[in-house]
Amino acid sequence: MKKRILLLIKIPPPITGATLMNKQVYDSECIRQNFDIRSITLSYANSVSDLGKVNFSKIKIFLKTIIRLNKELIFERPNVVYFQLSPIGFVFYRDLIYIIFIKFFRVKILFHLHGKGISEMASNRIQYLLYRFAFKNSDIICLSELLKYDVKPVFDGKIHIVNNGIPEMGKPKPKTENLTENEKVKLLFLSNLIKSKGILDFISALKLLNKRGIPFRAIIVGGEGDINKEELNIALKKNNLTSIVEYVGPKYGKEKKEIYAVCDVVVFPTKNDTWGNVILEAMQFAKPVVATNEGSIPEIIDNGVTGFIVDKAAPEQIAKKIEFLINNTGTRKKMGIAARDKYLEKYTVSIFENNLSRVFDKV
Repeated sequence: MKKRILLLIKIPPPITGATLMNKQVYDSECIRQNFDIRSITLSYANSVSDLGKVNFSKIKIFLKTIIRLNKELIFERPNVVYFQLSPIGFVFYRDLIYIIFIKFFRVKILFHLHGKGISEMASNRIQYLLYRFAFKNSDIICLSELLKYDVKPVFDGKIHIVNNGIPEMGKPKPKTENLTENEKVKLLFLSNLIKSKGILDFISALKLLNKRGIPFRAIIVGGEGDINKEELNIALKKNNLTSIVEYVGPKYGKEKKEIYAVCDVVVFPTKNDTWGNVILEAMQFAKPVVATNEGSIPEIIDNGVTGFIVDKAAPEQIAKKIEFLINNTGTRKKMGIAARDKYLEKYTVSIFENNLSRVFDKV
């Protein structure tokens, strides 16, 4: 008899790294073949800018979810509830209510953490006790070994490591090494326009490169967040970048694939992240990545081999690494090839599904 697992997960919209990974779990034929999967899918917000806000629609979704969760727990009796917990902020207390109901029915919880900040919040005694209650008699999945530290102050149970993995969008196509004036090295920033993703640091780095006379073009891809299109354009104009930097909004599917195909370097200067699937996408397309020393990133990027790691909030460092990659075509391409090899070795969707299935077997 197959183990019955109830998925309690947030899926798009909005599109974030966590909701996309949850959708992969939900859609996985591999997982459904090996386990009796039931699911409650949640979508509280229509856009990234709506995250964290409370309104009547979200309260209605929450109440409906409570009713459905109790029906599942009473009548379907899952062996395990697989739950993507929001670990900090107001939404943690919302998720804590789900946890109370699950624990009341004595069903084991497998938490998959896509966020962080627990160790910092646990300095508050009440918060510490709430985390201890939430995680008691449960298992936790962290995205990498580098993130274990965040739960250890409040959890002494089993921690599983499951790296993210993504589907193949397309194979990289070779580009000519002799770039013309109209084919300058293209830099890509792909993320929602959120300050914590480092968009302003990216712009500052581009300003430095432009002042030094380094030739480049840049593309910014992503939906509006706590920075909107107008504010972004003002920042580009202020830094004299409007003629060499283009904002194209959010792109998905074929359009996103085409952008990766024409870019040369991906820059991800995030200040607060656990993972960063954009790095895996870049690796898939054999593009070196310049990213910050944040979350799991130092585990994903082999510094100096598949890309470069820089300090957070350090536009000068970002600019120097970009300049090196612009000026060293051979090294840039070699790094891209190494990045794709690592993607194929560790971060494909099939590897992710198999690793998650092994955890499901163990709990």
